[in-house]
Amino acid sequence: MENTERPAKSAPITIKKYANRRLYNTATSSYVTLDHLCQMVKDDVDFVVYDAKSGEDITRSVLTQIIVEEEAKGENLLPISFLRQLISFYGHGMRWMLPSYLEQTMEAFTANQEAIARNMQETMGVSFPSATWRNWASRTWPCCSTR
Repeated sequence: MENTERPAKSAPITIKKYANRRLYNTATSSYVTLDHLCQMVKDDVDFVVYDAKSGEDITRSVLTQIIVEEEAKGENLLPISFLRQLISFYGHGMRWMLPSYLEQTMEAFTANQEAIARNMQETMGVSFPSATWRNWASRTWPCCSTR
C-alpha cells in the first residue's frame, strides 16, 4: 500500500511587518517583498506575518494583498462573478460555511490536478500542464479558458 502521509512540516517562518511597510524575514535576517512571499507560497514554505509593533497576526491581509497584486499583473484567476459572490457573503447568515467549503474545494481541486498530472506523465510521458494540454483544454472545456 502506498504511503500518502506528508512529512511533518517545520514551524512557519516568522515575517515581521514594520510601520514603514517593510517586511522582515526573521529566518534569513533580511528584508523581503510581497513577490518574495508569493514565491514562498508557491514553494510551499509556510510563514506567518506579524505586525512588528502590536504583534498582531496579519497573515490573512498580507496574503490578500499578494492576490490583489497578482490580479493587477493581469493573471486573473478570480472571475468578476466569483468576486461579487464572495463580497455578497460578508454579513450573510451563511458566511460561517464558506471558508471551510472553499478550503475543501481547493484541496479537492489540487488533489485532482495532481492525479491528472501523474496520469498524463505515466500514460503519455507529457508534463502537465503543457502548452498543448492547456490549448486543448481551453477549446474543449470553456471553464479552462484563461481568457
